[in-house]
This record gives sequence, C-alpha cells and structure tokens, in this order.
Amino acid sequence: MIPRTVNILGREYLVRRKRMKEAGLCDFATGTIYLRSGMNARDAEGTLLHEIIHGVLHESGIHFNWSDEFTESVVRALEHGLGRVGYKLGGE
Repeated sequence: MIPRTVNILGREYLVRRKRMKEAGLCDFATGTIYLRSGMNARDAEGTLLHEIIHGVLHESGIHFNWSDEFTESVVRALEHGLGRVGYKLGGE
C-alpha cells in the first residue's frame, strides 16, 4: 500500500500520483514524491522506495558531495539490494 505521506529524516513528504513520463520524482523544494499514475502496486512500491532513498540522501546532505550520476547509481544499488533481500515498505 502506498502511504499518503512519509517522514524522511524528520521532514514530512507528501506522496502523490501524477501523469508524467518518469516513474517517479522526489521534489525536494516542495517535499513531494510523485509517482506516475497507472503503475501497478509492485512497481509503485519499488519506485516509492527509490524516491525515498533520494530523499534520505538529500536530507542527510551527503548528495552535495556526489555527482548526479553517482547519486543515481547509489540509489539504484540500494533499491535493488533492499528489494532482493525482501525489504518492503511498511515491513509487510
């Protein structure tokens, strides 16, 4: 299940569906995570996890030391690694 909000390192992010080309987007300026409308639940959960990881890196400040390409590589590695060990949002 996709929550309406997530708390990332003390900052509340709204989670919203949106018609867009990308699967997801974490808008740090507005504190909103957008997920593409029409995705099935499994894809939406994976995308939400991916965007939450972006949020964690942003809120921690570590992303300022990394290029966009390196940041995306780290986010994808964590998303896939957590998924492979069976991690699911909400601990279900």
